[in-house]
Amino acid sequence: MTNWNKLLVGTSLTSALFFSSQARAVDVRLTIRNPSASDSTAFSPAVVAAHNGSVDLFSSGSPASAGVEDVAELGGQSILPGEATGMQASAAVTSVFATVGGFGPGIFVPGSEGSVVLSLDPVNHRYFSFLSMMVPSNDAFIGNDSPTAIELFDASGAFVANDFTLVGSDIWDAGTEVNGLTGALYVVGQDGMLSPEEGSVVHAADLDTIFDFYVGESTPAGAMFNTVPTGSTPIAEFSFSIVPEPATWLLATIGLFAFANMRGRSA
Repeated sequence: MTNWNKLLVGTSLTSALFFSSQARAVDVRLTIRNPSASDSTAFSPAVVAAHNGSVDLFSSGSPASAGVEDVAELGGQSILPGEATGMQASAAVTSVFATVGGFGPGIFVPGSEGSVVLSLDPVNHRYFSFLSMMVPSNDAFIGNDSPTAIELFDASGAFVANDFTLVGSDIWDAGTEVNGLTGALYVVGQDGMLSPEEGSVVHAADLDTIFDFYVGESTPAGAMFNTVPTGSTPIAEFSFSIVPEPATWLLATIGLFAFANMRGRSA
């Protein structure tokens, strides 16, 4: 056996082991973008989870959990991940920050975006859930009520994730704080810890009133809030794609095989 043929066999075995070990892991890039007008809404870094369908972050008509309240009132990311992994220990949970054009601690101001790569198992991580605070507000947020509404993989393990855009009618009210200027987060001169408690349940936000309190107010990012989203106004974009590196590695390996065969025949 020539040296080139030995290399070919060795490389074949290595690649077979590599792809066998990676057979169940799929790297998926999630990108989040804020398409709003420059004087309209922003949203906090998003808590996201890929799971088997058992991670139900909230339900319309029920009180918000401590984790949902933390996100909806303060844009927090410290409590909700623990609630998610408490429902499924193997869930893939992380936060996504605006890293391009964002403000402060990764806030998604209009025009900004951020992404993260998730290494997912098509069975354990078939579905996707998320939560993020809408600002300026007291306790408005975006998220999916049904834990199986957003599918990343189908029952056979095929990647089927579809990009989606949220609009104003997708905004929720956590029902934990009274809506008003007092204590609103992301408004200059207001302290987000001072909002009066409401003691209600999660429900669809009333767009006719929920943002009216903040019109004409300045935001910490240096903008003035003037454009209130309507029910059909795009407010957040989510996109998914398979990370291409494994395919690139495969093409390089195939090229090496072909080159080795050519050298072997000419030896």
